[in-house]
Amino acid sequence: MMDQKNLSLQLKDGRNLGYAQFGSPDGEPVFYFTGGNSSRLEGQWFEQAALEHHFRLIVPDRPGFGMSNFQPNRKFSDWPGDISQLADALEVDRFSVFGLSGGSPHVAAVCLGLTERINRAAIVSGVAPPEMPARTQGMWLPVRMIFFMARYFPGINRLALKQMSAFYADQEQMLKRMKQALPAPDRALIEARPEVMMIFSQAAREAHRNGVDGDSWEWQLYVRPWGLHLEDIKVKIGLWYGQVDGNVPVGMGHYLAGKIPNSQLKVVTDGGHFSTINNYIGEIFEFLSLI
Repeated sequence: MMDQKNLSLQLKDGRNLGYAQFGSPDGEPVFYFTGGNSSRLEGQWFEQAALEHHFRLIVPDRPGFGMSNFQPNRKFSDWPGDISQLADALEVDRFSVFGLSGGSPHVAAVCLGLTERINRAAIVSGVAPPEMPARTQGMWLPVRMIFFMARYFPGINRLALKQMSAFYADQEQMLKRMKQALPAPDRALIEARPEVMMIFSQAAREAHRNGVDGDSWEWQLYVRPWGLHLEDIKVKIGLWYGQVDGNVPVGMGHYLAGKIPNSQLKVVTDGGHFSTINNYIGEIFEFLSLI
């Protein structure tokens, strides 16, 4: 059987789009848009859940990440074009989408650009646009600094991303630091399922296999106006946010819930950044299911 973790499609403009597939090949199609600084390998988190829910989970690398070629001057609104071509190539007409953290604007873009093809959508611990008042309030200081550097000192931010690559590559050191820094729900997840952090490390290393051009550019997109009219989204969207998430504070969930008309917010009282999506993936998949 062909390796389903290292697939690639040549797009109409000549770029390659890397992607992976997990779960049931004949299952209900669901696209997953990873968190920032990550790659298609992050989908391994949900391999078992996709099988249990009979989902065909499709996880693309964004431009400049993993196996996908860099796309100069890309915008969030360019993403639906890539997803449309991938869905066509896979003979998928309609599908659901969900995304984590930095996947949030990509979910919104696809819901706006491919409205007629989307069944349902979910955003989990997803970043909000820069016009949100006090967007970084409650955010862990190192993450807040990355947002600040991306906005005002992109060259320094690029260097920081290179340092992060080295941090992700050392799994033992990364695991130790994560246990020290993350909130209690995330630490409990790591203790119970250390493979979650191993997958995260692997996915992050893969994201930077060809450098940090894609990652550096994407951070520029996060901190400048997205060009997406969230109030025009017609797709039904579920929002899951952890109450003690220091990477993406719960206030961002409240903001998106107030902007997206057909949305419903669930605040997970014992949820952190990694634990919310991993502990509630069954509930998220049930929401996304057509059954």
